[in-house]
Parts: sequence; C-alpha cells; structure tokens
Amino acid sequence: MDLDAQINQLAALQGGVVTRTQASKLGLSDDQIRRRLRIGRWRTNGRGVYRLFEDHEPFADVRSAIAVLPDAVVSHFSAAAFHRFDRIPDGPSSVTVHSRTTHTFPNVTVFRCHDLLDHHVQRIHGTPVTSPSRTVVDLAGVITIGQLGILVDSAQSATNIGLEEVQDVLEDVARRGKPGVSNLRKVLAERIGEPRSGSILERRGIRLLASADLRGFEVEFPIPWNSRRRFDLAFPDDRLAIEWDSRRWHAIEAAFEDDRSRDRAAVVHGWRVLRFTWADVHERPAMVVAVVREALPGPRRSLSG
Repeated sequence: MDLDAQINQLAALQGGVVTRTQASKLGLSDDQIRRRLRIGRWRTNGRGVYRLFEDHEPFADVRSAIAVLPDAVVSHFSAAAFHRFDRIPDGPSSVTVHSRTTHTFPNVTVFRCHDLLDHHVQRIHGTPVTSPSRTVVDLAGVITIGQLGILVDSAQSATNIGLEEVQDVLEDVARRGKPGVSNLRKVLAERIGEPRSGSILERRGIRLLASADLRGFEVEFPIPWNSRRRFDLAFPDDRLAIEWDSRRWHAIEAAFEDDRSRDRAAVVHGWRVLRFTWADVHERPAMVVAVVREALPGPRRSLSG
C-alpha cells in the first residue's frame, strides 16, 4: 500500500482528518505536507490538523475531534446519540476534554471539565464515550428541566440504567454552582422519592457484599461499648466491622481523628475494623469482596459456604 493510501485509510477512521504528527510518523516530510496543502489536496482544519476529504457519515466531526484533541471523550448531545437515547434535544456535536486544555475544533463544541472519572467513560466500538449516567448529568447543565425529565426517561428506556446510577454520578461531581445539579436532583426525586438513609457509598457497599453472597451482616450496628455510636456495617458474630470512608466526610480533620480513636477502641474490645474508600468500592470491588471474605471464618463466608 502506497503512502497516500495509508494516510487516507487512517483519515477514514478519523472522519476525514489526520494530524501533522500522524502524517510525519507515516513517512511524509514537511515539504510533502506543504505541497499537498498548496495544490489543494489537503486543507488546514485547525492547528496541525488537515482535512483530506469530507466525511458525511454520522459522528464524522466527533470522530475527527476525538482523533485530534488530547484525551477527548464523546459527550453531551453526541454521547446521547451514541447511546441511542430517544427524543434528544437539539444540540451541537460535542466532546469533553480536561479543563487544563483550551482546544477548539471546527463544527464541534468542546466542553472542559476536571471531574470526568474513569468509571464515567466507556468505549463504544473503540470510541471513548461518557457513560449513559454521566451523559444525563452533563446534559442536565445545558437543557431545560422539562427536557431533562424526558431525557432521564429516554436514557432508562434505551440503556436500562437505574436512577440510582444517575444519582451516584451526580454526587460524584456535584458542587455548589455546578449547572444542572438542582434540576437533576428534582427530576430524580420525582421518580424515586426522597433518598434512602445512608450515603451512596454505603448503599453501593451493601449491594456489593450482598451480591457476593456474603451473609450475617447488620447495617448501622450499635457499637457494643458505646451504644450511642454505630458501625456502618458489622458481622457481629465475628466481631468484624466495616466502615465506608466517603471522600467528603474524611476531608474533615476532626472526623478523621474520631475514626482513628474508634478503631483503637475496637481493637481493645476484640473487634477488627476494615475501611473501604469510594475508589475501593467503585474501582476495585473484587478486592473489597476478597478482603471481607478472607476476614470471615470459612463457614460464614457465603450462603453456600
């Protein structure tokens, strides 16, 4: 395959564009690139980006932006289309990059953020796309509350996501003044009622242990030597307590010190305390299950144990 054919093949995967870096790596010199621009075979499509041909396939502009912009992820309206949400409000082709960057791309709206976590992104046919839940959260900031209600229902129908999943991602990124947070909370509250007791992290941790067939635990278990206090979760017959360490709570120094004091008291009274963080539960769930299972006596490790 000749050089131009290789470059065209790459461009076909990227919505009709290549970067100067890519062309150079494939073997084109700067003079050869300039000649192609001069005779009109290529045209500039942004700094260090060249359009070889028009691609009228769906998502062509987005695929081009993903290929060119560092760590870009399909997001907002384009992500909703990738996930096949019905009745998507009209909006521009869109991607998200990190807030430290200032990139733009022709015909694509480039959003910037610093809170796009690993579990907020998935790949669809090799393309990084915000997850259905993160897509809903992102769009909440740029559409009306009436449109948002329709979007939430559409997302559930198209992808079978649970409303609690959307709520979890919302709490990942919620902060004072972030657009859409209040509206989305209202929409979710209308559909699932008031939030249940306990934090999102605690609920996820409980579901994780239950799904692993671990048995014998009690939630919000009164501490035997201080009945005014409670463990998040305990296996009382085994004197094993589990605490879910939320990021917000442990940003408070006094709370951190209080937890250390409680752990020392537990050891004195013959108890063990396992602490798991948000990252543990969301990114390393198999580790959480393995550690808890190892800490329990064999016959009590599962319903079938």
